[in-house]
Amino acid sequence: MKYQKPLRTTLSAIAWAALAANTAHAQSTGVTTQGATGGLVIPSAAVLPEGSVALTAGNYMESLIGPYSKRQNYSMGVGLLPNFELFGRFAEYQNPLPNSTLNNGPRDISANVKYKLPEFWRGAPALAVGATDFAGGAVYFKSAYAVASDQIGNLNWSLGYAKGTGRGGIPANRTFNGVFAGGEYRLGETGLSALAEYDGKTKHAGLRYVSQPIAMLGDTQLGGTVQTTSGAVNTLAQKVDRASFSLTMMIPLERMAQKPAKYRPETPLALIDAAPSAMVATTADRLGSLQRALTEAGLERVRVGMQGSTLIAEYENYRYGQNEADALGIVLGLAAEFAPKDTQRVQAITLKAGLAGYATSVEVLAFRRFLRDAMAGGARNTLNVERAPSTDNVTWHTAQSSTRNLARLEIKPDLALTVGTDLAAFDYSLAANTQSIIPLWKGAELYTSHIRNLSNSANMDPGQGFASFRQRPGFKTIALHQSVWLGRHVFANAGIGRFNHDTNGVQAEASAFVPNRDDVLRIKAAKYTLKSFQTSAQAAPLSATYRYVHSPSLWLEAGAQRYSDGTSGPSVVLTRWFGDVAMHLHYRKGGVAQFAGLEMSIPLTPRKGYEAAGISLGGTPQFTRGIRTRIADSGSGGYNTVDSNAVRDFALDYNAEQRQLNLGRQGLAYMAGQLDRMRESFYLHAATLAPQ
Repeated sequence: MKYQKPLRTTLSAIAWAALAANTAHAQSTGVTTQGATGGLVIPSAAVLPEGSVALTAGNYMESLIGPYSKRQNYSMGVGLLPNFELFGRFAEYQNPLPNSTLNNGPRDISANVKYKLPEFWRGAPALAVGATDFAGGAVYFKSAYAVASDQIGNLNWSLGYAKGTGRGGIPANRTFNGVFAGGEYRLGETGLSALAEYDGKTKHAGLRYVSQPIAMLGDTQLGGTVQTTSGAVNTLAQKVDRASFSLTMMIPLERMAQKPAKYRPETPLALIDAAPSAMVATTADRLGSLQRALTEAGLERVRVGMQGSTLIAEYENYRYGQNEADALGIVLGLAAEFAPKDTQRVQAITLKAGLAGYATSVEVLAFRRFLRDAMAGGARNTLNVERAPSTDNVTWHTAQSSTRNLARLEIKPDLALTVGTDLAAFDYSLAANTQSIIPLWKGAELYTSHIRNLSNSANMDPGQGFASFRQRPGFKTIALHQSVWLGRHVFANAGIGRFNHDTNGVQAEASAFVPNRDDVLRIKAAKYTLKSFQTSAQAAPLSATYRYVHSPSLWLEAGAQRYSDGTSGPSVVLTRWFGDVAMHLHYRKGGVAQFAGLEMSIPLTPRKGYEAAGISLGGTPQFTRGIRTRIADSGSGGYNTVDSNAVRDFALDYNAEQRQLNLGRQGLAYMAGQLDRMRESFYLHAATLAPQ
């Protein structure tokens, strides 16, 4: 057997380390050079914790790929679902030519998955199955594997089998094939560990350091690995043993989202049963003080009143731009604290563009107790949310609401990006998108978007290969938008004006909510002036999708689209929320072209924005960027061709779901899960405004 001796040597080293170990510790999670949880190059049966993101950069290269002097290896992984991880990897191996960025070696985008199997009996080793580079036209690292892992004292060991095919199925190019094994021995609580592995062809040894969670970075962990090979040969049968390194950042998004549950205020509120002051405030005094406090907190169009034994607080929020839960915490908290005697419930009515979008109500005493003891059970049991609420029979403190700001300005980056093309590893065009929204009459807003170029790579200069990706400066959009609620279950928005810099047209969207569920049918459509080089289909994109809301943090949206390139076909998007960060795993087909990819949405705006001279200033609550790859088909010749407009999701300039429906997050189940954040927001931004 050709590889019997190296395998025996590796397994002997594992056994020796196991005998030396005598103390059990929690298993650490590292990232392999392939893009998977595990050791140096081989995967383990562990997976990324749900809600964790791993970013890794290094210079490792599989020896059988070929002799290249420039080596770059990047990966991004996410614990998307329980016991399931998804990694994307970009590898670039080149022999650079002077004054040239042309591709003369592998530039490969690949996707890796791993699933950890259920535990079959107590104490059994963990088992997982996975695949690397499982789809695409140019597959350099394709393999499937099964692996078992366990822990003995300070030692983590893994043993598995991989079946690799390499590019075009050529056996000589198999980079991960056969029996593999390895061990990681942790050196106490230092964060250091020593690793030894055999990947089916080559032996590896290395050292790894993983930091403790860093509180100021949201408990992010940083790590570094150095490693070397033994017995590596390239495609020319030359020995190519070399050292390499990698750096990793592990970001626990789910843990960061749960932090409000641990919040402890520096100055607690007065006891509920504290003795009243000699001067007992009247109902009118209480309501007047509440309206002033809400206005001082930065909310607009504030109006308060009573509807029987329920205190109503109507407001419009553009100051707290990451999540409407922040504003709701302020409104419900102050309303509960200012509530007149005998008030049973408080209700916050959320306005957007002057329209009542939804009402969130809770029992007064339950919410006051929750603010003090952080026990959310009572508040959760009395919470209620309804869409398009009526304000009939409300006795308002004053008929006139507080003032609103004259305009809103939002600045966000616009980024066009290509990865792993024949021209270069990375090309980009970065611009600042300044958006203004001027409220007019009820439901109406004037929206503008102005693009200013900031920087771009040379390949995106005019006349170059990716000139079509370059951000176009000037006013991109000037449009008048009107929103309306059609009953309690249908929300619609339509805009007319100039879009895409120089095209007149109409954009419209509608959301139809399923009664007694958070599911929604979404329809988006546009009609633009037909240009000479366009087909009628390109001038009339259309999308109809159904969003199944499995839980507030997990959505599946599927339907059909006529894409902006004129092709038509199905689309499927799996969205996983981790707090205000979302991961979108998508598949889209237009004609014969198929694309799949992963996108991340993050808020790029302060939790509390700014106001100056009657103008609200902030960023965007949803900045979405990612990477996609073309799935091989007969029309692509098996390669990942790049087209700035091919099979792109139909995006609206004015996203009404983002601006008026809290990114689609406003149902009862979602708001109940945001109670801890509401409490934290109240103490951070409004507790000093409560009655003392």
